[in-house]
Amino acid sequence: IDERIIWDVLMEHFNNPYGVAGLMGNLKAESNLKPNNLQNNGNRILGLTDEEYVKAVDSGEDTKEQFIRNGYGHGLAQWTFWSRKQNLYNFLKSKNLSIGDLRGQLEFLIEELKGYTPVYKVLKSATSVKEASDIVLTQYEKPADQSDNVKEKRCRYGLEFYNRHHSDSTENNLSVQAGTKEDTPFRVKVLCDLNIRKGASTDTKIVGTITDGGVYTIVQVIGHWGKLKSGKGWISILNKYVERLY
Repeated sequence: IDERIIWDVLMEHFNNPYGVAGLMGNLKAESNLKPNNLQNNGNRILGLTDEEYVKAVDSGEDTKEQFIRNGYGHGLAQWTFWSRKQNLYNFLKSKNLSIGDLRGQLEFLIEELKGYTPVYKVLKSATSVKEASDIVLTQYEKPADQSDNVKEKRCRYGLEFYNRHHSDSTENNLSVQAGTKEDTPFRVKVLCDLNIRKGASTDTKIVGTITDGGVYTIVQVIGHWGKLKSGKGWISILNKYVERLY
């Protein structure tokens, strides 16, 4: 499965599940993790499917110069600017690979990221999915829309990858077992933006939002809800939102 290949290749290099998940969340938003993905308006204007476009470029029917200069995003990261597409093309063809080759694009992605020093450093050192996701969005992908809604969406994608490939638990398992006095207090690391509720239910009022990917102390548990030591309210302690620290 391509998703697992991408995770494994990136983990081998970055060795940081938060960084890899944040990066993959952005790649999903850009290309749905498809290395042959052509920007949608390119499909429409050229009248080609993703597969047909890759075949045309690889065969020479669509020339190197056309590929570089057509202004359509291509591949995992939707490389668009001409010089980046030129580097991508030259890198893949120097290895006799298709422009839609997954592992070749991943190798190029890693090499290109080394030139984005702040992004590269965070991918290796991030302590939350959000930290990695936000810097990839704002300093590497740089789409026109970098709103909070876009940040949240890409972070959620990243969390999905983190939970699938890093956590041994299923998405709906709890970080703690509900119940006993001995369970508390304990600390949790918040993995993405998370609402604080007045009570232990989604039916209660939102009284705040955690956005810093920080570590918080839980002093009481009801079901899959944990009460914050600060007294501000309750947060969900499902594994898809927090990681329990031992």
